[in-house]
Amino acid sequence: MSKYAVVTGASTGLGRCIALELAGRGINTVLTALPGEGLPDVCQACRDAGTKSHGFEFDITDKTALTDFVKKVNAEYDVFILVNNAGVGGSKRYGDASMKYVDTIIQVNVAATALMTHELLPNLKKNAGSYILNISSMAGIIPTGYKTVYPASKAFIRHFSLGMREELKPDGISVSFAVLGPMPTKAEIISRINRQGFIGKALSVSPERVAKACIAGMLRKKRVIAPGVLNSLSFRLVKLVPEHIRGILMSRSVKNHEL
Repeated sequence: MSKYAVVTGASTGLGRCIALELAGRGINTVLTALPGEGLPDVCQACRDAGTKSHGFEFDITDKTALTDFVKKVNAEYDVFILVNNAGVGGSKRYGDASMKYVDTIIQVNVAATALMTHELLPNLKKNAGSYILNISSMAGIIPTGYKTVYPASKAFIRHFSLGMREELKPDGISVSFAVLGPMPTKAEIISRINRQGFIGKALSVSPERVAKACIAGMLRKKRVIAPGVLNSLSFRLVKLVPEHIRGILMSRSVKNHEL
């Protein structure tokens, strides 16, 4: 039976590039995205590369829809790769944010990642040499005002991934997480990178390059994947700065450039 990679948030940006990178390596895919975001086109592009690709459009925060999806996948597909890519963020004063805004970040970035992994774990365990790749961010190591919930959600991804990596070693499952910097995927993100000047542009890495680095690192069973030379260096250097100073500097930058 054919084996598959499951990729969440696969219709645009990094998720789309990851799906195409997997297809380019001859790996079949099961892709998810919100309805109306162009997922059928991504599936077709994967098929054009000579692989099987199946798309499922639903809201990953809908527990009933998520349950139906994982039941179908576990019944019909052999999964040996899971890429938890779906994520949302934003910059707002916490007191001005709506409850829906806060809850959506938690449900997409935290709950969906944990639940998707939990429900597909028996499937992954059946296929020796399986992989899990969780997409995190540099934000996950920098407590940041005016973003607040997003960095906290990405810190969860980091700790969740490291814990699962140790727990799943005896089952032959490798768990990696990617630490991403600025990535020009949407008009508002490109605008923010431009406002950050030289530093933003220097740290920026295209989603195509990020996807290639993420999949290559995952298949090499790397613990942490930091695409881009400067991004990788920044990840190491930032950890040398005391946490409270990181928080002050980044919060000030967000307030000045993103609000």
